[in-house]
Amino acid sequence: MKKIALLGCLLGLAWGAAAPAQDYLPPIDDPNFRPYPIAVPAFKELGTGAAALAKEGAEILRNDLGIAGSFKVLDPRSYLADPAKEGLTGAAINFPDWLNVGAEGLAKAGVAIDGAEVILEGRLFDVATGKELLQLKLKGPKDNLRPLVHQFADRIVKHFTGVRSVFSTQIAFAKKVKGNKAICLMDFDGFGERCLVSNDSINLLPAWSPDGRYVYFSSYLKGGPHAWRVELATGRMNQVSKQRGLNIGVAAAPDGSAIAMTLSKDDNSEIYRMAPDGTKVARLTNNFAIDASPTWSPDSKQLAFVSERSGNPQIYVISAAGGEPRRLTFQGNYNQTPDWSPRGDWILFNARDERLVYDIFKVNPDTGEIRRLTQDQGNNEHARWSPDGNLVVFNSTRAGESKLYIMNADGTNQRMISKGSGEYTNPAWGPWAPEKK
Repeated sequence: MKKIALLGCLLGLAWGAAAPAQDYLPPIDDPNFRPYPIAVPAFKELGTGAAALAKEGAEILRNDLGIAGSFKVLDPRSYLADPAKEGLTGAAINFPDWLNVGAEGLAKAGVAIDGAEVILEGRLFDVATGKELLQLKLKGPKDNLRPLVHQFADRIVKHFTGVRSVFSTQIAFAKKVKGNKAICLMDFDGFGERCLVSNDSINLLPAWSPDGRYVYFSSYLKGGPHAWRVELATGRMNQVSKQRGLNIGVAAAPDGSAIAMTLSKDDNSEIYRMAPDGTKVARLTNNFAIDASPTWSPDSKQLAFVSERSGNPQIYVISAAGGEPRRLTFQGNYNQTPDWSPRGDWILFNARDERLVYDIFKVNPDTGEIRRLTQDQGNNEHARWSPDGNLVVFNSTRAGESKLYIMNADGTNQRMISKGSGEYTNPAWGPWAPEKK
């Protein structure tokens, strides 16, 4: 990855510093949530030769803030001010023009070319007061503007929410390639797609290690299905579990202490816990029914999983040390693929309705309350949380072939992010990269 230099920051909220006292926007699924109206005019060309980059940068920023879900990005066609005539400083901005189109925030930026590099200068304003909320200047390779804009967008999100954005994250997924299935990666917005594991076999169900160093997956490469992991930095693969029968559905504990998966080595599908390298195997469930699809609570003390012990697939919760499971879902008769929110407040799952169509729901692990997130748009499956708990990625057949989509935690703002041809399934949202100081 090409290095991006942070030239300087004069911010209301400094990178890595404590946030000043302010009222942050509430989480997307909070009853008091209201999208924050923000205007993102065309970037200014500072100097010459940067017109194309200026156009591209504004489009990236609008897309980022639209995906974040906390913002209502105003349509540029509604703007009264002429961005070409306005400058980047408060003295050069006609704030009443922005106030009259409903903007509460205004994100201004300019780009300049400096040899083989591009400089991005970004500023954020409160429209009602004209106050500058943050300012930054970034520099990077001329052919790689996108990461610079993502950094600017991240600073905007963090200023208003107090939480890092997902703009530095990646999504792993399985993709059909020449009749087989590969494990691939894309950036959070669907760009930068590349395959991590591609061979003459079927590779499924990617899952991240909490530090982002590895992606676990199940593969039929040597019979199997066996559990493997691949190191992102080197591409080196090694088998984690090759027990007799099934070795599928790896889930890594958030504290990095263990993984869990489904094994059938004892003639029945059960949930097992083990060390991250596959050693120290311990059985957690013991029932004649099928138990599968473990997912960890954010404190790594519990696991949710799917069991047919009640007669059909339902979601259960068990201690990470084992013991008697607690049934969580009682609605629906085919509930599968749970994923526990990093905030701990909801567990995603997909269920088959009376029309034999799969949709995505979430259940509160304490109260059992269930909310539906998708409906009447094909089959929607394998939902997984973003690391901030604000967004959800899933695969859907609403456009025909299975593609990847994201939505807000409350089911709103659904949009396709996969951009290539072929079938996309089994998405897994990766962790945050280490925060820059």
